[in-house]
Amino acid sequence: MTNRYPLSLNAVNVVCFKIDWEESALKVLLIKRNITPQKNKWSLPGGFVNVDENIEDAALRKFVEETGIAPAYLSQVRTYSDVKRDKREIGKDKVRVITTSFIGIYTFDKNPVLTKESSDYAWFKIPRKYIQHSIPELAFDHYQILTDASNRLRRDLEFSGLATRFLPDYFTLGQIQDVYETIWEVELDPANFRDKLTNVDGWIREAKNPPRDLEARRGKPPTWYKEHDIPHFERMISNPDGAVIREKESEYQRNLDSLTGEIPIITPHQINNKK
Repeated sequence: MTNRYPLSLNAVNVVCFKIDWEESALKVLLIKRNITPQKNKWSLPGGFVNVDENIEDAALRKFVEETGIAPAYLSQVRTYSDVKRDKREIGKDKVRVITTSFIGIYTFDKNPVLTKESSDYAWFKIPRKYIQHSIPELAFDHYQILTDASNRLRRDLEFSGLATRFLPDYFTLGQIQDVYETIWEVELDPANFRDKLTNVDGWIREAKNPPRDLEARRGKPPTWYKEHDIPHFERMISNPDGAVIREKESEYQRNLDSLTGEIPIITPHQINNKK
């Protein structure tokens, strides 16, 4: 039975981003593994799914267990199932590990904490190009997971209201622009960009009665906005340098489509001949 159906484990990994406003940089949280396999290598937080939980619950649980903090936003990205991605054994049986990745967004000030499974943690800068120059060698296939999630995050900013997930409840149009410019590493024309923002139906609305502690102490008070919904845009907010990102996502989708096409029918006679 084990030869036909090898043991398979389900895992989750969270690519948790934050914006470092002092450095104007997108950063990701990595932890240094304190357990085997891949001990002493940096990795994305994550672990195995319990028998009585779904992968969404497992992603949040493992992230909190390994970091002591919780993301403000969590969303599934994709699944990685290469048979060689994680080599380990249970007893004499070889084990296949399939992992599902999630994008997390962290907006709080609390620092992560070390656990028995980690010896260090750090927020690493994730530039638009040459990510490998900013981070150490990662365990397993976590570099690929990180790269895919970074590209997906930058692309999703064009088609959804994800930018406000990096901001507090009340914000200005300038702060939203800062999110786009920091993550995309571009400069956007303020008038043109803000016109696009206010033309996205159902996303943000001007706050009529914002809390008083938000008011500027000097000068003209800014106009505060609040998120109403996080829709997918009918009208795209274009990234000036986004063509390569969109092409990568299109290539990934084409590869996925090629794996999920029509499955040819196999007759019982063909099955018997294979035994």
